Amino acid sequence: MKENAAIRVGALDDPKAWIGIANVPVRSWSFREEDMTGKEIGLSQMFPYPGKLKLRTDVATREKEQTEFDLQEMRNMLRAEIKMAYAEIAHIRRRIEAVRRSREILREIVSVSQEMYAVGKVTQADVHRGQIEFEKMREMLLVFENREKILSMRLNTLAALPPDSPVPEIEHLHEFVVPFRTEGLMAAYREERPARKSLQARILRGESSIAMAKKEFYPDFEVSASYMQRDAAPDGMRRPDMFSSMLLMNLPIWRKQKLDPFVREMTAEREMARQELANLDLESENAIGKSLASLENRSQVAALYRTTLVPHAETAFSVNLEAYRVGKIDFPMLMDSVMALLSFQKDYHEILGDLYMEKARLEAAVGKDLD
Repeated sequence: MKENAAIRVGALDDPKAWIGIANVPVRSWSFREEDMTGKEIGLSQMFPYPGKLKLRTDVATREKEQTEFDLQEMRNMLRAEIKMAYAEIAHIRRRIEAVRRSREILREIVSVSQEMYAVGKVTQADVHRGQIEFEKMREMLLVFENREKILSMRLNTLAALPPDSPVPEIEHLHEFVVPFRTEGLMAAYREERPARKSLQARILRGESSIAMAKKEFYPDFEVSASYMQRDAAPDGMRRPDMFSSMLLMNLPIWRKQKLDPFVREMTAEREMARQELANLDLESENAIGKSLASLENRSQVAALYRTTLVPHAETAFSVNLEAYRVGKIDFPMLMDSVMALLSFQKDYHEILGDLYMEKARLEAAVGKDLD
């Protein structure tokens, strides 16, 4: 649309043509009575002051460039939204797997507790607590499955697919290091971010608009030419046909009421674009710094969970389970170790999802993929 608009504004106005009769006496309506009576055909063309047409084309071209960059920015935002939905689905599915494994473990524990209760080694309250925790995990599983369904509908919507289409198995997320630095990302932002390029194009459009407004102080011209055919005189004497030409121009005299405000309007629009560019630079720098700090923190926390907390929780659960079987610890201590292991596993996958979601936000702020 904008590309064709740029082509259109660079064209001259349509010429004007006319056919008419001139100086016909109303007394007789005769074309032969008066010498100035005739039939006329004419043509005229408007020519803007030199430079105006080029400036109009420049303004439209800059607007087209701005629209192209806005479209690229929308694509980048859509890509970031898809990546975040993808990451959230990935980690919610891993959390569902962790809950299901914990439920199977708890099912075995409840079975063991029932056997031990039969021989009087545990109380009935312990058996009931195990059954309650087992059903609470079912509730947790239902919540996660509902969340996965909502996220799947969102991902399908972002991908322009039917919302109820099943999302196939997706790749599990893994930890990654953060090789990015603020300086390099800011340099990439200045070179790649479409939103910044859009504002730069808008500033250039403002410059052309100011120049175009100043050109309105000069007149446009209209050149016309006409040909008049005259009939012979009443005495039979032939009258020669006549040719006329004319140059017209508008008079831009309403400077204070019309022209000066136009220049001030275009200048204010350019300054507004410059301020928005400065604000975008500041916001993007803050967003990049925040995302880098969050990525580094989540990466360290994920490594801590993977190397320390989850392995220790698994070891503690195995030890407590064996101790419970031989009666060295009570049922509440065993349940605490089960719930601690489940909590660490869920938190680890949630941190992984947050890690990738933050990376998608960083890519949106920089304006390019960082893979």
